[in-house]
Amino acid sequence: MNEAEARFLATASRQHGVGSRDQARRCGMTDRMLDARIATDRLEVVLPAVYRVAGSVRTGRQLAMAAALWAGARAAVSHLTAARLLRLEGVAADSVHVTVEGRRRIVDDRLTVHRTLALPRMDRCHADGIPVTAAARTIIDSAALLDGEALEVAFESARRMGLVTVAHIARRLDDLGARGRPGAARLRALIDAHAGQSPLEYRLEVKTARLLRASRLPNPAPQHRVEVPDGRRYRLDFAWPRQFVAVECDGFEAHGSRLAWKRDRHRLAALEALGWRIVHLTWDDVTRRPEESLHRVALAIDPVGQAA
Repeated sequence: MNEAEARFLATASRQHGVGSRDQARRCGMTDRMLDARIATDRLEVVLPAVYRVAGSVRTGRQLAMAAALWAGARAAVSHLTAARLLRLEGVAADSVHVTVEGRRRIVDDRLTVHRTLALPRMDRCHADGIPVTAAARTIIDSAALLDGEALEVAFESARRMGLVTVAHIARRLDDLGARGRPGAARLRALIDAHAGQSPLEYRLEVKTARLLRASRLPNPAPQHRVEVPDGRRYRLDFAWPRQFVAVECDGFEAHGSRLAWKRDRHRLAALEALGWRIVHLTWDDVTRRPEESLHRVALAIDPVGQAA
């Protein structure tokens, strides 16, 4: 192995095992050297002028990196693929999505290619070393490809990780031209629903929020904080403070260990001592018994009215 090839392999190792012909040339390899490595199966063509190093592990990230290299510096992995790379919850991708700036035409069965007139610097970042669209642009682009619940789960997970704020997504949506943009109305409804609120913690909370919003119940205060006499502060998933009623989503994420369970028992005892009535909802309650669950909440909020 000569020095030029070693430099190229080092570059590819930092890129999930792939590199481009342009990178190989910059490392000092000639086209003849590249062709010889391909002929002897030391390099494999993944996409035109993009190569996989023999023995490297085939992963989704490798193909995404290859797509970014093929599409060029004015492109980024985008939409559902970017959402996965950014670790947004509730998203699955059946192909690699890439957004190309300008009118360059690239076609491959493994890629879903989107074109845009401009992909500014603020809409770009890196995830695992791969050029991707930034979180706000990714959510805006993916809005047309996700159902309402999946979009809200992704939206809230991006907020929890500090990748976006409601205000930032609203500004980018306006900047990109919300009118007529696929999925914009659905995303605008989420912006309106979550403005001024802390992000929801888990998918069960998103499901519960959607169930409550679709009901005739008064709007709750999500992520409501309560201070108990000893100075500790507790968070309630959804609360009606005037009625001292709260809904707690009982999922494994929040109660997945015995220690967490014991702490939760102490927390509930302190809240109940202040007069709070807690309605516990599980995944099955929300997904299989939604009407019964709403009735339980309504009964806690207004026991006299529900009995009349």
